[in-house]
Amino acid sequence: MVFDFTPDPKVLLALTRTPMKPIDALCELIDNAIDSFSVAKVQGIKISNPMVLVTLPTRKQLATGTGIVRIQDNGPGLTPENAEKAIKAGFSGNNPYDTLGLFGMGFNISTGKFGNTTTFITARKESNTYIKTIINLTHINSTKNYQIPAQEIPKGDNEPFNIGANGTIIEISGWWLDGNANKGFINELVKYGDSKIREAIGRRYATILRESAIKIVINDNKCEPFEHCIWDANRYITRRNGIIPAVISVDKIIRSSKRCGRCTAIIQSSESICPSCGASEIRTIDERIWGWVGIQRFDSDTNYGIDLIRNGRAIRIAEQRAFFEYVNEFQELTKDYPIDSQYGRIVGEIHLDFVPVDFMKQDFQRSSDEWNEAMLYLRGNSSLQPNKPGADKNDSPIFKLYQGYRRVRNFGKSDMYMGYWDADSKSAKRISRETEADYYKKFKNKEPGFYDDTEWWKLVESADHPPVAELIECPKCGAQNLKEVDCCNVCGEIFKGKDSKNFFRMSDCLLIAFA
Repeated sequence: MVFDFTPDPKVLLALTRTPMKPIDALCELIDNAIDSFSVAKVQGIKISNPMVLVTLPTRKQLATGTGIVRIQDNGPGLTPENAEKAIKAGFSGNNPYDTLGLFGMGFNISTGKFGNTTTFITARKESNTYIKTIINLTHINSTKNYQIPAQEIPKGDNEPFNIGANGTIIEISGWWLDGNANKGFINELVKYGDSKIREAIGRRYATILRESAIKIVINDNKCEPFEHCIWDANRYITRRNGIIPAVISVDKIIRSSKRCGRCTAIIQSSESICPSCGASEIRTIDERIWGWVGIQRFDSDTNYGIDLIRNGRAIRIAEQRAFFEYVNEFQELTKDYPIDSQYGRIVGEIHLDFVPVDFMKQDFQRSSDEWNEAMLYLRGNSSLQPNKPGADKNDSPIFKLYQGYRRVRNFGKSDMYMGYWDADSKSAKRISRETEADYYKKFKNKEPGFYDDTEWWKLVESADHPPVAELIECPKCGAQNLKEVDCCNVCGEIFKGKDSKNFFRMSDCLLIAFA
């Protein structure tokens, strides 16, 4: 007796109901394209000018049920065998360490959430043909048949690939109609607008866009890598414990472990075969935490937190809970930051390439040993508040930064906070949010003095002292006088432009003159 374990075609449709945000679905497909360049590197294939081209439909097209989502890369392409595996639910031909996750379950979920029909096209450079197959979920479900025809089509001038060209194209169409749980999913993405989508992609893939030659282009416009608006690394404040810089660099190998290259199981030093899956691809993995944490030039009630990155892609944007809340052994929660106001300014980028993520890459596996080890190093095993139990033994990077920049009591250099000197109250005041927003706009435009922190720092310094009084010279005797006086304090000369009809001012000047 043999049981047929082939899943019912409804499983594919069920996968499309997996909770997912539209921008995450788009990232899943971009991940696949980026991974193709990693594969090329492993295979020794040189790709000139690697890029990922994304085409999204317009709102007008969506209103008429037309348009496509297209993700195109100029990677090495896939062989017929690997192309078949790539579209199979649950398959991943990628190793779990060095890349973002080639195809697998995420491919089926993300494409299926956008639309009913996915066209998959791929070509190798050395081949004179390209491979094309169409996945129609409604047809598969109605026929109960997983056998999908695939064509090998000659390359040519009027084809997606010319002779000698390579890459992969994924096209999604057939927007879901009323009655389907994913109706309007593509609309949610498009309504963000191209600029907002490029900004989001620029943050998710900031490391890759900064450090490699890969370009991501959305509707013919290139995505720029996100940059945090932080104080320069040479800025610092002084506390009773010493100097605390505005940026703390992190680079620590927690441990090295011998692991299976296929299923990631830990392998004993004496073993050469994985006891879990039987694979012989064994690797030594350095569990390395690297990046930085620092202080943003402005504070915000929402725009702060640490970006957590795996293999160049941000899995968590502006993570706050993991760093600024502490749960003790009795499951009692302490909120550490911000607690003096609702505004925070601690930010950072931390790379955790060794920490496993969930299968949709929306979060790290927070119950894993790797995650717990990383958090122990980064924020310590205590509340960040210095009077809490265990805080005296906490020497983590976040703890150190917190002690220096948790509060903003003084505008100026002592707390590294921008302000101005208010003459009426004879004290420092906070700059306006409008000024802050204007400076940040100039930062994003990379204007000199605003992109670097020169102009920002002037506002920090100006809060510490009242401005130097402006003096004017008496034209008669040459004495120096305050700008606002009406007459010379030495000879009584009435200054031009002053109100000479003011009786009391005139009297003062006459008294000085006859003294």
